[in-house]
Amino acid sequence: MNLTEITTTNDQASGSAFPDTPAANRVSAAVAASPWTSDSKRVKEIQSVHRTWQSLLTVIAKAPDRAVAAESFVKQLSLELPDHTIRLGWAIERLGSTPTTGWKLDRLFDSRLGWLGKDNSVYQSLAVGFAKVHEEASPEGMTDRGLASVRRESANWLFELRENAQASNRALVWIRPPQSDEETLSSFEKNLPEDVLQTTAAVFFSRPVSGRWEQFSRRVRRWWSRRASIGIGTLLLLAISCIPTAYSIDARATVTAMNSRRVAAPIDATLLTVHKRPGDLVVIGEPLFELDGRPLRIELEALTAEIEEASKDEDISLANGEIAKAQLAGLRRQSLSRRRDLIVDRMDKLIVTSPIDGIVIQGDWQHSLGTPMEIGQTLLEIAPSDSVEVELEIPEVEIGYVDADADVKLWFPAVGDLDFRTNVQTVYPSATIRNDENVFIAKTPMPSGEATRGGNASGESVTPLRVGMQGEATVVGPMRPWIWKWVRLPIRRLGWVIGW
Repeated sequence: MNLTEITTTNDQASGSAFPDTPAANRVSAAVAASPWTSDSKRVKEIQSVHRTWQSLLTVIAKAPDRAVAAESFVKQLSLELPDHTIRLGWAIERLGSTPTTGWKLDRLFDSRLGWLGKDNSVYQSLAVGFAKVHEEASPEGMTDRGLASVRRESANWLFELRENAQASNRALVWIRPPQSDEETLSSFEKNLPEDVLQTTAAVFFSRPVSGRWEQFSRRVRRWWSRRASIGIGTLLLLAISCIPTAYSIDARATVTAMNSRRVAAPIDATLLTVHKRPGDLVVIGEPLFELDGRPLRIELEALTAEIEEASKDEDISLANGEIAKAQLAGLRRQSLSRRRDLIVDRMDKLIVTSPIDGIVIQGDWQHSLGTPMEIGQTLLEIAPSDSVEVELEIPEVEIGYVDADADVKLWFPAVGDLDFRTNVQTVYPSATIRNDENVFIAKTPMPSGEATRGGNASGESVTPLRVGMQGEATVVGPMRPWIWKWVRLPIRRLGWVIGW
């Protein structure tokens, strides 16, 4: 891309007025008419500067706004003058400003430090010099080039760019060469055509200033102090934290069987046969397991023989007229008969049956055959197959916020994305110790058919919960400020300490 293409492209993009003759043609004409055209070395220097400025105009023309254009211009020029310090600053037209007074530096970009703020010492020093440029009527060393001018100020070279002849907006480029090398910059300035600087000014000021919103935000940032921002932020945080929300109480949840029945050994006996294992469905009256009745049968046979002997003794005594002996034999027979009835009753309990219809959830004695059982020892647990319930462990400090019929949301890792919603049915009046914590137990009914996937109330049928699953529960309490959950206990402890 040559200089003519850059200028034409930028004219179409921004609609700004450029010089009548394209800069590239005028530079070429200036080079052709130059007295140094025959000097090949000088021509090469001019062509080198020409190519350098083409790249600068390219990055300016591609920039979306003036800030990006300034940053790109300084960085690109730093590549051509690597050991030089380059800064670019500009001011926009303000109310009451004139071409010679009222100018204030608006933005400043440094090739080494980046964008400088107003509290920076370099910014403050250059701002003073920026305001004095137009106050000097004909400063020594100033070369006027229409929309652009070049001057030497102390150790700096200043390139001034104006938006128009009235200088409604203008920018300054400060270039400070190394202490031992001013020849490069001097040669660079001498070989720089006037039309190139004018084109640079036109292209730079054709870039739009930041949008209204950014200007407004910049003014707000100037006005806004750190103390004010912290104060407003604190007030906003307090306002948000005081928004009333439903107080949530976290609790541990465990799935238990609703109306489950435990089946225990009815007598002291040895386990003989097991008919059911966990997971098997049972109906009322169906055999679950059998106990060994051989010792009872042996004892029953012995008692039967003794009863017959006592009956004979009673009959013989009555025949001999021995009334007293007959009465003693009768009492002995009655006692033995009572013992026989007890043994018969125990033998009727050798086959243990299911008390309800349901499913066996605990008790696998398949590998414990022949083990002596004690009366009352739990062997199996049977739960109804149509429903389960959830046991909640409510922390002691939160029990005051749990009401009957409060909404509960349950989540169990074992069932993934399933949501369970229910209500508190009952809360035990006394606390108990669970996992070294003092908690209150609450019961919530949870029919397995009410579980829905992803909380969808349409009721997609899912796999029932399994007894023993553990998860997390959230009990919905009364309305309280959002921050109340975190500050309630510290405030209460602090009040206790200070006696409030």
